[in-house]
Amino acid sequence: MKRLAVLVKNEKADAVVGSLRELGLDAIIYDVKSAGKETEQTRSGRGTSATSSHLPRKIIATIVDSEKVQSTSDAIKKSIGGNSKGVIIVTAVDDFIPF
Repeated sequence: MKRLAVLVKNEKADAVVGSLRELGLDAIIYDVKSAGKETEQTRSGRGTSATSSHLPRKIIATIVDSEKVQSTSDAIKKSIGGNSKGVIIVTAVDDFIPF
């Protein structure tokens, strides 16, 4: 078993969850902030603005069989599109105890 954690921009999260549902997979969604090279301009009252280096992102995690990792990651990439800068992190799952 493998755990796939997909780090994407907020607007791409629905597409990723939709592709996982088509494959019959459940997902857990985390709201996170990333600190990377990108910055975000935020506007507030009276025309002032501020720059934020912490950008809102989503981590969408799911568990798949080891032999389905490639097909699942291909479906996720297809749903996001080619111009996105998302990341898929694959880790081994030693124990899986459903209850």
